[in-house]
Amino acid sequence: MCKLLLLLGLVLGVIRADAKNPLKMVKQGNVYHLEIADSLLGRDLLLGSRVVDLSAQKNISAGQTLGDPIVVRFVLNGNALNMETLLSQSVWREDDPAARLIARNNMRPVVRVFDVVAREEERGVTVIDVTRYFSDEISEVSPLPGGIKQGRLEPKASGIVRFSNHDDRINVTTLYAYTGGKEPFRVTINYTLLVLPKERMRPRYDDERIGYFSSAKTVYDTEKKVYRPRYISRWRVEPKPEDKERYLAGELVEPMKPIVFYFDSATPPLVKKYARLGILDWNKAFEAIGFKNVMQVKDFPSEDFNSEDLTVNCFRYIPTINANASGVVWTDPRSGEIIQADILWYHNVVRLLQEWRFIQTAAADPAVRGKELDEETLGELIRYAVAHETGHTLGLKHNMRASFAYPVDSLRSPSFTRKFGTTASIMDYARNNYVAQPGDAARGVKMTPPLLGPFDYFAIRWGYAPLYEANTPEEELPLLDRMFREKGDDPVYLYANMAMGPVVPDPSGQSDMLGDDLLKSATCGIANLRYITEHLTEWCADEGDSYDRMKEMYEAGVKQFYKYMNNCASYLGGVYYLPGTVGQRESCYIPVDRERQKETLRFILKQLETSDSWLMNEALFGLIGNKSDLIMGRQGEMIGTLLSPNLLSRMMTSAYSLSEYLSDMTDYLFASKVATDDLYVRNRQIAYVVALKKLCGTDESKKALENLRAAVVCGEIVRLEKKLERRAKSSREMKFMLDMLKR
Repeated sequence: MCKLLLLLGLVLGVIRADAKNPLKMVKQGNVYHLEIADSLLGRDLLLGSRVVDLSAQKNISAGQTLGDPIVVRFVLNGNALNMETLLSQSVWREDDPAARLIARNNMRPVVRVFDVVAREEERGVTVIDVTRYFSDEISEVSPLPGGIKQGRLEPKASGIVRFSNHDDRINVTTLYAYTGGKEPFRVTINYTLLVLPKERMRPRYDDERIGYFSSAKTVYDTEKKVYRPRYISRWRVEPKPEDKERYLAGELVEPMKPIVFYFDSATPPLVKKYARLGILDWNKAFEAIGFKNVMQVKDFPSEDFNSEDLTVNCFRYIPTINANASGVVWTDPRSGEIIQADILWYHNVVRLLQEWRFIQTAAADPAVRGKELDEETLGELIRYAVAHETGHTLGLKHNMRASFAYPVDSLRSPSFTRKFGTTASIMDYARNNYVAQPGDAARGVKMTPPLLGPFDYFAIRWGYAPLYEANTPEEELPLLDRMFREKGDDPVYLYANMAMGPVVPDPSGQSDMLGDDLLKSATCGIANLRYITEHLTEWCADEGDSYDRMKEMYEAGVKQFYKYMNNCASYLGGVYYLPGTVGQRESCYIPVDRERQKETLRFILKQLETSDSWLMNEALFGLIGNKSDLIMGRQGEMIGTLLSPNLLSRMMTSAYSLSEYLSDMTDYLFASKVATDDLYVRNRQIAYVVALKKLCGTDESKKALENLRAAVVCGEIVRLEKKLERRAKSSREMKFMLDMLKR
């Protein structure tokens, strides 16, 4: 009887779909229906989710998501409606002779089946019951990290709490309560089901000479070999139809759809003031390609504003102890079009920015030596960090090559740094000018990166400039290639992605470095660290405060020192990589020359030796505790890095041969003039012996390269044994290390 009344109500229009809302949620009693217009059947929609609130922050906070949205479509199947999802990354032309066959090999699987509650042919509407679907967990788009939920879902305390209908989407908010586990857990999740554009944005193919987030596709074309391009992530920035001619004539026009960021109402006023500037800084790059007011910022329009909606770009304040910031995007997987983006601003990131500014520039800039920075200095740091994360929300990856573009000496020039800052791109990790020396700030040397660098303008042009001369992504390729060739080998337009590991293979493409000579810039940075360490008891001793800041800054200085060491070590067996297309340059791989590598090894070992004199600050240790264990541990790690399998494998094919490299290291560490009773000397020597022994344990089952490497290492062990035998009679320490080698 109830079902009959429900059907009668549908026929009479109790539940209606409106032309303005081809997708519509309606509640009747405790039942939630979804009306889907015929125009949407078979159309692509994007389904995503986001946390609204939760009872425990464990690797996720309110407003975040750890799950990507998925593409779904509804297809009638008799008295049922199938929800299919897009899994295949294959792409083909509909007019290709093999299109039907390719399609048969890339069918969309069904992820959910709904019974049709009503089918209104006259109105062209299909109605399904989605009460249980949105009340249960939707595993395909869960925003939660693994392991956060415990126990079982309690239906009586869970369910849909609200929904909203919009022109092109619906939002459904559901509360989930979990009981019976070690810890009870509660979370509210917002789901958005968004109608994707029928006409997809034209994809733009990625290129390793630029840095965009991208997704791989497999393109089938019976006239060509199967190929696998990557679609870059970018917004659909294009002129309004009525403005196209003006745009082509060179006038500045507003885009058809601007990129609007809303500020979380919880954002601290100071952060908001300078974050706004950081977001809007990117308008300069868009103006250079003919668009104005692309980037816009607004406050939440009301207290009940749904900032978890899939279409809302938000600057989100994340109240956790973590010190971080990030820019994240959701894209239309079919084309790479960015649908939504967030800038996540974690509570403690401001303290991290202050720490970097202090430990990298306090020697040169008296203004940053105090416990708190003045508003202008702190605001500049916030603006830089937000502009960097905004770059990510525009699709840009890190460019670790940009900080290698400028000569080290130029970073001490007031006129140069005021014009160019410290790096050619704000997407690098070149945070502050650690090359600047005491007195340079007073001369006008700039301590921070630029608002935007020349590479950033180039990257926006490459990724966003409309190419009306082309009709397909393939036709765009020669036009895009021409942009690179026009720049030649100008270092400010070169790119290197972020490489992981303590010693990266390309010395010109790594984070936290400055200038085109790493030994020279590290020398400047270490001189500053020495100066700062000598003055920590003066600069970090506020009357009545604890010694925590003094301790934190000392440990940050140690960390910074070893960053310099690891960055310099990239010269060892390193190769400069310059990507390009055929005919663009004579060589893409340029090995670091032998003399630079030999110089680097001597530099690192010398710096480890001389750091004993300034890191072992007895007056400072009297206030923060003795840090000898920390220093000896880090020294041992650095020796281990110099003898790491990956680095030694690079040396096997280097102009600086592995045998010569090991011989030079042995001779330096065990030179006859070296004092054998010095605690830190013995520490480095023992770390070296331990690392050598570990490397020599290669068995026959391992690869040939490892066997060859082990043979060279064992040869050096024999040489070292002979050196130690000559000195063991007069030194217990040498006898101890000799015994270690012979075990």
